[in-house]
Amino acid sequence: MRSVQFRWLFANGFFSTGSRWALVLARGWLVHDLSGGSTAAVGWVTFASFIPFVVVGPIAGAMADRIQRRRVLIAGGMFGVLGATVLAFATALDLAQVWHVGVLAFATGSAQAITVPTRQALVATSVPRPHLTNAVALSGLSQHGSRLAGPLFGAAFLSTLGVSAVFAVAAVLLAVALLCAFQVGSEVNEASRMATETGLTGDQGPKGAVAAAVMTLSADLKAALRYIGADRRLLTVIGMVGVHCSLTMAFDAMLPALSDKVGGSEGLYGSILIALGGGALVGTLGVSQIHKASTRAASFVATGIASGLSIVLLGVATSRNLVLPAAVLAGLSQAGYMALSATLVQGVVADKFRGRVMSFYIMIAAGHMALLNLGFGQIAEVVDVRVLLVVPGLAWVVLFLGFALTLPEARSVSFKGRFTYEEQSTGDVV
Repeated sequence: MRSVQFRWLFANGFFSTGSRWALVLARGWLVHDLSGGSTAAVGWVTFASFIPFVVVGPIAGAMADRIQRRRVLIAGGMFGVLGATVLAFATALDLAQVWHVGVLAFATGSAQAITVPTRQALVATSVPRPHLTNAVALSGLSQHGSRLAGPLFGAAFLSTLGVSAVFAVAAVLLAVALLCAFQVGSEVNEASRMATETGLTGDQGPKGAVAAAVMTLSADLKAALRYIGADRRLLTVIGMVGVHCSLTMAFDAMLPALSDKVGGSEGLYGSILIALGGGALVGTLGVSQIHKASTRAASFVATGIASGLSIVLLGVATSRNLVLPAAVLAGLSQAGYMALSATLVQGVVADKFRGRVMSFYIMIAAGHMALLNLGFGQIAEVVDVRVLLVVPGLAWVVLFLGFALTLPEARSVSFKGRFTYEEQSTGDVV
C-alpha cells in the first residue's frame, strides 16, 4: 500500500468489481422474472456477460503489452459506464426485454474483459518484486470485498427501489472506478520500440495499417501461446483453473432457481450472493497473509478440495440456515484457490508477456464459466439444479486429487508450496 499507483489500482478494482456483482444480481433476477423463471434465459444472459473474456480478452491483453496500459484501462472503464447507464434507463422506462439485457450484458462484459487483465498486469509492475504475492492477493481482496459490497447494496435497492436502481448504482460505481483509473500514473513501457520493430509506423495507408495491425495482433497472441506452451508451470496452473471454473464456479444461472427451491425470493437470492462475496473476502484475505511455502501448500490443497465439497453442500441444502453457510464456504474456498493460482502465474511470467498471459488465464476461466453456465441453464430446464451442483462438485474433488498426485508441478505446489523451479521465464523460446 506504500505504492500510490497500487492504491489507485486497488480502488479501481474494488469499484469496478462491485459494479459487476451488482449487475450479476440485478440481471439474474430481472431475466428470471421477465422469462417466467426460465433458467435457460438466465444462462444465455450469463453466457453473454462472460463470453467477451474469450472474444475480447486476448485482444485487450495484446494491447496491454503493446501500448500504455493506463489508456487501455481508461477506455474499458468508459465503455462499461456507457453500458450500465443504458441498462439503467431501459429498465427505468420499462422497456427492457430479455434480449436487450443479453446485448447489454455482452457490452458490460466486454468492458470487464478489457479492464481486468490490464489492471492485473499493472498491479504486477506497480510494486517491488518482493511484494508481488501480497500485491496480487490484495488486488483480489479489493475485488472480492466489492463482491460482498456490490450485492449487499444491490439487494437493498432491489427489494426497495427496484431493479433499475441497482443498474443505476452499478453505473455510478463504474464511474468512480473510471476516475480512479485516471489517477493511475503513466507506466514506463516499450510500446514505441515494439511498434518500430514490427513495422507499425505512420507511413502506411489506412488499409496497410489495418492489415499490419491484424498481423501484429495475431503474431503477439501466437507468441504468447507458444510462451505458455513452453512452460509447464503455466500450463498446469491455467489448465487446472479451467477445470476448476467449469465444475465449481459455473452456477450463476442456477442461483435464482435454487433460491426458489429453498423457499426464498429475490431476498434469499441476494443473500446467497452476499454470502458468496463474504466468503470470498475472507478467503482472499487469508491468502494475502501467506508467507511460508508450507502454508501455501496446505492452503492450495484445502481450497481445492473445499471448492468442490462446498458446491455439493450448496446442492443438498434445503433451508436458508444451510444454504447460506454453504455459500460462504464456496466463496471462501473458490476465491482462495483462484488467488493462489493467480499468484503462482504472476510470480513466474515475464513482464513483456504479462498482459497476454493474464488475458489467456482469464479467458480460460471465464470462457469455461460462460459455456458451462449456458449448458447448465439449458439442462436445468429438465434436470434438478441440485443434481447439477452435486455431481460437478464431486467430479472436481476427484480430478483435483488426481492432478495433485500425478502432475509434477501440481504435486510440487501441493506438497512443497512452490514449483519445481521458481525462476521467471524469459520467453526466449518465442
